[in-house]
Amino acid sequence: MPAPSTPMVALQTPLPCPRFWSRRIRFALGAAVLAGGGAAVPARAAESSGPVLVSRTGGGGWANVKELEAAAAKGNPKAEAQFGELLLRGGEGVAKNEARGVALLEKAARAGQAPAAFRIGMLLMEGEAGVAKDPARALDYFRAAAAGGEAEAFFNIGAAYGSARGVKRSYAEALGWLIVARERGAGAGAEENLRAQIARFPAWIATGERRAKEIAAEFKDRKVTEFLPPVAPLDAVFDPLKPRL
Repeated sequence: MPAPSTPMVALQTPLPCPRFWSRRIRFALGAAVLAGGGAAVPARAAESSGPVLVSRTGGGGWANVKELEAAAAKGNPKAEAQFGELLLRGGEGVAKNEARGVALLEKAARAGQAPAAFRIGMLLMEGEAGVAKDPARALDYFRAAAAGGEAEAFFNIGAAYGSARGVKRSYAEALGWLIVARERGAGAGAEENLRAQIARFPAWIATGERRAKEIAAEFKDRKVTEFLPPVAPLDAVFDPLKPRL
């Protein structure tokens, strides 16, 4: 079986997310990919949506940013996640404070907030806001977010496998994650493009479809906290072999 050629990888860009300004990894396969000579997969269009700063659901209620900040100060995980995002970007009368924002997002993720885990994963994937670029650790946060029901987290893991970002490239594995992402509402475009590009390799498609079922079963009734990596500073690449103080 011929080896796939290296795909062209497009960097992350804004995408709609129900609770945060967050982003999806984009990847495109090159024209010569898989020795098939097919056309390159176009990068998916994406658009931004602002974070929801006011919420009265999920066990918390606040009518304005002042109430949100107060709830975060009292340790409300959802408020910590939302106020952390606001600090990360600034606005609504709140001064930008990336370090504090990242700390609140990490705290919220450790408390089981899937959107916060997703956001930390994006920061690690790109290396932003004082967070070290660490794609391998980013995938752990995406898995945690996926366990909490974030469809885009499944998509990003699939994109990482397709683009060899933090993990060894596997188009079959990528397909499996993209199938689950589509089943959870993330859209079917990337899955359809990948299927078209690997159509000459039905065994890969069969493996991807089998993996989709396994992935769905693995994440059934799982918790965010079960997939988070060990606690470690986010401003340095994580070394699992280095003793933690």
